[in-house]
Amino acid sequence: MSNKLQVIICGVLLSLISIWAYYYQFEAHQLLEDFDYSYAQVWQQPWRLVTAHFLHLTTLHWVGNVLAFTALTVFLARHFTVRTYLNALLLLTAGSSVILWLAGYQNRFVGLSAVNHGLLIMGILLELRGCKTPSQKYLLYTAGALLGLKWLAEFLGWWQSPLVTGQAQQLWQLHGAGILSGILAWWLHNRHLAKLAQPSGE
Repeated sequence: MSNKLQVIICGVLLSLISIWAYYYQFEAHQLLEDFDYSYAQVWQQPWRLVTAHFLHLTTLHWVGNVLAFTALTVFLARHFTVRTYLNALLLLTAGSSVILWLAGYQNRFVGLSAVNHGLLIMGILLELRGCKTPSQKYLLYTAGALLGLKWLAEFLGWWQSPLVTGQAQQLWQLHGAGILSGILAWWLHNRHLAKLAQPSGE
């Protein structure tokens, strides 16, 4: 089985876990309270750094986020092995949560949108590295600019998403943390590739 297919299967399994968690919360009513991001509890219960991202509030919330997460995984799978993919997700989840905590983000949150923004910027940067034509670079620069403009619109309060009904509409902080963690994940991923490319004697 190819690395690409293994990564896609891993991503699909994580998506299914996120869907299962959404419906399971109706039976386990404390699920959100025990596993969401909580500024006051995150270091006493550090699993919240990761688990918050795989929980959702509404059907529309998980459908939008899970579809985006799965599509990004399929599109970027060729850049990863299962190990590097899971490493990237750990950086995106825990990294964005830590950035929010350091920024003093007091609101609770759940959802994959920060991870999706991190995966998207990571994907743009990974694809740029392998560009062979000016038209490909132009498309990727355009995608990066659109992502930046979307974040700016959220920062200015011009963009409100229906996906996050039920939680604070401070998307610029959530998505900004995801983008920063995505840049970090890309940088560390490239360091890993550079290390693999070195002769074994070095």
